[in-house]
Amino acid sequence: MEHQRPDKVLPDLNKLKEQIALEYGRCLLQLQQFELMLKATLPTLKVSGFSDELAGNIERDRQLLGGKTLGHLVGQWSQRTTLEDEQEIDDDALNGRAYFRFSFGLENGEWMNEKLKQLVELRNELVHHFLSRFALNSEASCQDAISYLVTAANTIKDNIEALHSLLTTAEQAKSELFEFMNSPQGEHFLISGILPGEPVNNWENTTIIQQLKCEERLIGKGGWTQLNEAICSIGQRRPGLSPKLYGCSSWREVIHRSQLFEVDKRLSPTGVMVWYRTRRA
Repeated sequence: MEHQRPDKVLPDLNKLKEQIALEYGRCLLQLQQFELMLKATLPTLKVSGFSDELAGNIERDRQLLGGKTLGHLVGQWSQRTTLEDEQEIDDDALNGRAYFRFSFGLENGEWMNEKLKQLVELRNELVHHFLSRFALNSEASCQDAISYLVTAANTIKDNIEALHSLLTTAEQAKSELFEFMNSPQGEHFLISGILPGEPVNNWENTTIIQQLKCEERLIGKGGWTQLNEAICSIGQRRPGLSPKLYGCSSWREVIHRSQLFEVDKRLSPTGVMVWYRTRRA
């Protein structure tokens, strides 16, 4: 008796499963690529320390993050890109050393945090629940799995591109910042706290006033500080700091123009000595 050929050829599940394996592997490789990108980037998103310690701080942070999972890395991204007030470093702790702080903050950055959380959920779904969701024992189940994996791969790709775009912007900003700080204008700003040629609108926040107040804490006597002693002490810590940076001819002119201090002129064996103290509120 002659066998009749079926009208419909049975699907080759092995070939479908091979395609599933390729798509599944592609997703995992993309997720690992994303994870490596975060591990390389996170240590540079929020950096602080003395100038001679920065490189070591970044390297220690990179090693610490090297063994962390994607979920931990995403949590670190959220923490390091959240805009927040930075704690001021006390001048006594600085001891004349240059302290740097750089942070990459995202205003309204929840959209990126959500994208990253989505990737963590997708990774967990792939690693822990894929086979329980897709039995892979029929053509329909295999086709559903393939469709799911293609969509997952596109989602991962889109999120990688979004992160890459943000990081490109951050690197450009850092490059422009370092270029500025290495310029004469940047050096002026680093020393004085104001841009060259700009009027002083807020004396309270200038470096020179902060240093005068620091001397009150360090060498003040009975609430008053001798100006010449303060100038000498400041010169040892901040040798480039000068009233000329603020358009003033002398330290006494700085005190006068700032209107932040009281002045007392006292006779001494060598002449008149100027003492100052912060004005009472």
